[in-house]
Amino acid sequence: MESIKKAEFAILVSEKTAFKPTKIKKKKDKERHYIMVKGSIQQEELTILNIYAPNTRAHRFIKQVVRDLPRDLDSHILLVGDFNTSLSILDHQDRKLRKIFRN
Repeated sequence: MESIKKAEFAILVSEKTAFKPTKIKKKKDKERHYIMVKGSIQQEELTILNIYAPNTRAHRFIKQVVRDLPRDLDSHILLVGDFNTSLSILDHQDRKLRKIFRN
């Protein structure tokens, strides 16, 4: 039996924030996806963009999402998610080398 990995995601907003959603846009395929929720809070337009980037070429995917959505984005954007990017050059090195640096 083939093992299939599935990832689901959500945007949770407390009812105490008085956020009023006006539009939801979702795109999903095998290894990458995003959900965008537009709305307003205290009469200010806000876009919440939750991205799950693929394990490889994450930076390209993030750029593509931002390029595809300019007409949907407001001046206030909250960008959240799993960007699958490394914070250090050590993240790209092999395990033996990382072990040496940790000790």
